[in-house]
Amino acid sequence: MMQDAQKQIGAFLRSKREALAPELYGLSRPSRARTPGLRREDVAEMAGISTVWYSKIERGKAGGISREALNSLANALQFDETERHYVMALAGIEASTSLPGPCVRVSQDTTRLLVKLNPLPAILINDYFDILATNAAYDVMCGVVLGNLPREDCNYVGLILTNPAWRRFLQLIDDRMVEERVARLVGTLRGMSAGRPGDTTLEKRIAWLRELSPIFARCWERKNVARREEALFSFTHATLGPITLKKQIWLNCSGETSGQLNVYHPQNENDYNHLAKAVAS
Repeated sequence: MMQDAQKQIGAFLRSKREALAPELYGLSRPSRARTPGLRREDVAEMAGISTVWYSKIERGKAGGISREALNSLANALQFDETERHYVMALAGIEASTSLPGPCVRVSQDTTRLLVKLNPLPAILINDYFDILATNAAYDVMCGVVLGNLPREDCNYVGLILTNPAWRRFLQLIDDRMVEERVARLVGTLRGMSAGRPGDTTLEKRIAWLRELSPIFARCWERKNVARREEALFSFTHATLGPITLKKQIWLNCSGETSGQLNVYHPQNENDYNHLAKAVAS
């Protein structure tokens, strides 16, 4: 296991430990505790390992952590499946998490597919959240002329952090809502990063986003991980006004590149007809 991965595992375990209240485990909170959450010795005892060994893991000084030890720590720290998968991937235990390079170009077949999906709004992004392509329905809906933006600025997370029109489109009306959405996207980005060890482009993109906004920097420091989610999302359509759509994710992780196509479905026939008229007008 690479030293950088060891440090990432240690930092993630520490963030989870500090976020858990001792009271949840029937433990008392020490009156002079220097850090929030559980103590290292509490976690070590619940995981069945020594405090010295666990301290080395948190400091990124422990190589060769076994699946059994990580599973015990995951149970002690109440990991969900996404978090468990993340640390296993960092440790090199789940080799299947290795991903092909992110998509950077749009094929002719994909362009045709985007056209065929109209009037359903669709957007193609890569694992860095770069926006690679949209169809006419999405362009009409978002009201932001993405083609006029410099290529390096056409990043889904970056637009949330810097573009007021993009925030209005996503109905992020205040900084709290912005931070909640960014935190979710950051969790997805961190979870994906375990499958890209040594990806210098990813490291540069994260550094750029951290410099771009203190909101991203705060979210990144929390060390949370999350999975991609298909759910209902509310938008302010540029011509139709507020609308709620169900996101469907199509993933391509085969071959030499990987990308994510998000397709948004209306909840009723009336909204579908409105979307169709908006594209046709």
